[in-house]
Amino acid sequence: MKKHILSIGFFLMAFVSPLFSLTIEGVNVPAEAQINGQSLQLNGAGVRTVKLFVIPVKAYVGAFYSPAPIATWDALLASPGPLELTFTFLQSVSKAQVIESWQAQMQTSMTYKYAGLENDRQKFVSMFGAITKGDQQKLQFVGTNTLIYDSGNLKGTIEGRDFQKALLSVWFGSNPVTPELKNALLGSN
Repeated sequence: MKKHILSIGFFLMAFVSPLFSLTIEGVNVPAEAQINGQSLQLNGAGVRTVKLFVIPVKAYVGAFYSPAPIATWDALLASPGPLELTFTFLQSVSKAQVIESWQAQMQTSMTYKYAGLENDRQKFVSMFGAITKGDQQKLQFVGTNTLIYDSGNLKGTIEGRDFQKALLSVWFGSNPVTPELKNALLGSN
């Protein structure tokens, strides 16, 4: 009986939850996003927690949008997109801390590598400024372009499918920033 109830629950979550927005840590996560007139559905959302010394700190609410449900790294790589990742910050952070955090996160979790990655990574990190609590960073993956937004402003574009794979590996690869957030973004929670 319990097994059947869980199966029904997962079935309903797969078909009903994309219709509704969520509220996580006080952040409204819309049920859909738009890229060039195409609707993307919320694939999953969760909280990125970091440890400062031994104290867990909730850093941001991440949300992942896709045209069709994506539950695995292989399915993500096979998706023609477009895709969108948003990060709504729960803490204020200086520009130096933002750059340091991006560099550390990418150094630790980026599992896809290619020639020219270091130049693309430095270009990417340089596009971000200081964060005030409630600010949002957004990454859009359109064709082979990665569009980078900071606080609602388009800061630049990095071309190439290799950069997309490398950047997406930070959250969805074999060594994600946190397994809990990876599972939440893939709708596995």
